[in-house]
Amino acid sequence: MAEVQTSVHSGEMAQKFIQFVMMQSQQASLFLGRIPNPQTGKAEVHLEAGKLFIDQLEMIREKTRGNLSPQESEILTSVIADLQLAYVQAAKPTAA
Repeated sequence: MAEVQTSVHSGEMAQKFIQFVMMQSQQASLFLGRIPNPQTGKAEVHLEAGKLFIDQLEMIREKTRGNLSPQESEILTSVIADLQLAYVQAAKPTAA
């Protein structure tokens, strides 16, 4: 039989969900050159890898539609929009 979630458990799950979204965002930011590579100290752009993390966050948004709190939904939507903008900026050819 399914166990009823308590408000404490629900709050913990919300915090874990937000942490997960932020970790995915950080990985995407790393691949989009927004965060320096910890091994080299230099910003590196890997568009395909960055896009993969953005696509995963979009998939999570779609699969959890209607099941997120307003705060969770707002954070997820904001993170995706920010990363999409970063992707477009990283994909622009640089002036020589």
